[in-house]
Amino acid sequence: MSKKFFSWTTKFKSIIVVDNELFNNEYKITLHLKPVTADLQEQSLYFERLKLLFESIFNNTITISRHEKLYKILEKETHNRFIELPNQPYDQLMAAVCFTKASAVSDGKILINELELSSFQGDGITYRSDKDGDEIKLLDVDNWWSKPYNKFYPWWLRPDTATYDKILEKGIYTGHYRWITPEGEPEVVDKEHETHAKIFEFNPKVLDGDKDKNK
Repeated sequence: MSKKFFSWTTKFKSIIVVDNELFNNEYKITLHLKPVTADLQEQSLYFERLKLLFESIFNNTITISRHEKLYKILEKETHNRFIELPNQPYDQLMAAVCFTKASAVSDGKILINELELSSFQGDGITYRSDKDGDEIKLLDVDNWWSKPYNKFYPWWLRPDTATYDKILEKGIYTGHYRWITPEGEPEVVDKEHETHAKIFEFNPKVLDGDKDKNK
């Protein structure tokens, strides 16, 4: 990779839950990218993060609204991984979530200029999301966390591998996987992920179209 613009297309599968019904879905994602760092090794490292995000972390999940009645049942009775959303899993919202999470895990090393998303259930419509898009406002949620974590970001604004949020004894759940390291350690499922948590330092920032969370 170099500092020129490039695009990358991938797919992932997820079961979506809408009004207590489950539907098979497959998403097609195209990312329009621009590397920011001039270090080729670092570029490759963060591109591998993006590949892991869409090909493993988002893949074979259940995508569901936090407010869906089935969520608590599925969470308790199954071993599935979830993509937890603030509303029903419509494609426009998924495009916004994928864009913000991809931007967060890229950590400023690769710029996500635009993300395109379409799906099997989406009637042939392609949604585009960028930092100035109105769809980002769909993620503008209040009271996502209870106290004392109410000023912390939801999972889609954090650079960890979480795709849903819960509070553990040690802090905020940080995800099912761990990232590839600069030393080349391969990505793996974190066998102790159910107990891994972190107290994140809160650094206020504003995404275009999003409210200031530092209230």
